[in-house]
Amino acid sequence: MKILVATNDSDKLILFNSALKKLGHHELVSVTNSYDAIYKSRLEKPDLVILDISIEEKNSPESAKHIREIYLGDWIPILFIVNFEAETIKKIIAAGGDDYLLNPLDETIVLAKLKFMLNLYELRLKNEENMRKFGVLSAMDSLTGVQNRTEFDKSITAKINDARSQDAKFAVLSLDIDHFKMINDNLGHHIGDLLLKSVATRIKKCLGMDDFIARIGSDEFSIILGEIDHPEAAEKVAQKIINGLMTPHNLANEEVHMTCSIGIACYPVDGENPKTLMQNAEIAMSHAKELGRNNYQLFAQELYEKRKNTVNLEEALKFAVDREELFLTYQPIYDLQTHHVVGMEALLSWQHPSLGLISPNIFIPIAEENGLIDSIGKWTFRSAFAQGAKWYLAGYHQFKLAINISPRHLLQKNLPALFTEIIIKTQVPPHILEFELTENASITSSQAENVLADIHLLGIGLSLDDFGTGYSSYIRLKQLPINTIKIDKVFIDNLTSNTKDAMIVKSMITLGKNLGIDVIAEGIETAKQAEILIEYGCPKGQGFYLSKPLSVAQMTEILQQQHNTKKS
Repeated sequence: MKILVATNDSDKLILFNSALKKLGHHELVSVTNSYDAIYKSRLEKPDLVILDISIEEKNSPESAKHIREIYLGDWIPILFIVNFEAETIKKIIAAGGDDYLLNPLDETIVLAKLKFMLNLYELRLKNEENMRKFGVLSAMDSLTGVQNRTEFDKSITAKINDARSQDAKFAVLSLDIDHFKMINDNLGHHIGDLLLKSVATRIKKCLGMDDFIARIGSDEFSIILGEIDHPEAAEKVAQKIINGLMTPHNLANEEVHMTCSIGIACYPVDGENPKTLMQNAEIAMSHAKELGRNNYQLFAQELYEKRKNTVNLEEALKFAVDREELFLTYQPIYDLQTHHVVGMEALLSWQHPSLGLISPNIFIPIAEENGLIDSIGKWTFRSAFAQGAKWYLAGYHQFKLAINISPRHLLQKNLPALFTEIIIKTQVPPHILEFELTENASITSSQAENVLADIHLLGIGLSLDDFGTGYSSYIRLKQLPINTIKIDKVFIDNLTSNTKDAMIVKSMITLGKNLGIDVIAEGIETAKQAEILIEYGCPKGQGFYLSKPLSVAQMTEILQQQHNTKKS
């Protein structure tokens, strides 16, 4: 039995070690904080977790929730070490705790609790073995008809044993459907289930007789390719699968377009045991997602350290709001003719206590991937609305406050109600607010369009960010109540050297004027770029040449100076 203990009290560790020795041979893994408890739970998959609430009283209950999420519904007992306080005990039970030990620890009680948990563990193993023996646990995934995780674990162990004895090589592929949750949320779980069946069928058509496929998670598949001489053979299969899944899936009168990300790990160079091999295939798959999805990646050793850092960031990000580590800066938007500030974009930043300033380009994708974007978004909206209200009440009325919004937020039906609540509480005038939608964002569901329509009815403007980089720029202008388009920096970068980019920028400015839509050029970094944009009649601009992102105090000072100048 493997036991994970999270405590910074060496006396408690000594006590647990002593108790475990009396119960027989068991493995003890120790960490000193809640971050490491979650991280080690991912890597070690313990059979029992003990969390000392005294190390981080605020975060320990949350740690239990995150550990529960790791196991995809499989039960793992979690004990808390607490002081006898009824409210604390209620919190830890609500968070997923199964039992508790009271401070100060008594060796006899600790021994009794551990013995009870050991008996439960052995009973569970025996029950599972009996169920397998009598055929209650099927080898098949009931939804897709491919093998399940239990069979995969057995197969990869057997494959490694065979390969080791024959000095052979093989590959493991970890496959994840891109944006599967959004497919489920937009089209319904029935379509999601049909898609999983279709994906499993198409993957099987890409495999050989000696290959093996299993569904090991909600939208995750693992594949064992038979003996291969070179990684290139695995790459060919991965690309074949990607191509096969990209063809539209016709499901119950719905045409579903989807892509996948695949990670490849090869035996023995990328791992000589099931745990390492699978872990490295998953790391490679995560790297494929980071590179834009819809691709495959081979595992490389440097990815391990990168992934470790990402996991650490992910766990730290879960507590960033509560620890007040997030903050907003504001980048001014200028009228290019008058050089007056006519607005600002709220930009989210994260000041990590030990890693320093972390760019939103790094942590926002992590937040979107694991669902943290919901709570982070609420904090951002409340903070930005409140600051906008302060500026307006101070007498600065001629500005628009732009705030980025994630496609995930648009799946929340109660978003307009949330904004209404914040508007009432902060007294911010809705007409000074503008939400920026990423032009590449997937806004195809009727629910998302309805949410945007309701937001627009509140008097809040909508801006299309990164305009010109997506495949549906003009369709978005037709479908959505857009007030502003922001010309993407990629066109501004080459404005002085590429005549095609210059003509595209000029046409976008003309399009905006003809449609009565405001136009902002993003990423202006040189005087020459600003000069050309003024010549083309671009009304507004933003970028480091004009101003870097500013603190609240710096932004307030600019607004005050501009206000005083107009009065005089």
